[in-house]
Amino acid sequence: MSLKSRLFGSGYDDKKLQSVAQTAVLEDPTIPASDQIVVACAHGVITLTGKVQKSIEKDHIEGAVRDALRYHGLKFERISNEVTVGVAKVVA
Repeated sequence: MSLKSRLFGSGYDDKKLQSVAQTAVLEDPTIPASDQIVVACAHGVITLTGKVQKSIEKDHIEGAVRDALRYHGLKFERISNEVTVGVAKVVA
């Protein structure tokens, strides 16, 4: 973190970033189990976590969030896509 951001804050509206990103995920009908994707934001870094079945779904989620943030003209540091890919284990 830079000296400027430590003295004056990060300059990012984390609540707004998180809200727009979460809405983008939840309202995209092409994202399966969108309610299983968790969106967090701190210091302008949007973190996406959860699990999907295909890597293309992981990439699509990040793209949907990036597009929504740009559409709203929001400044952000980066998107950290920590969504994992794999079939969920079924416990019998």
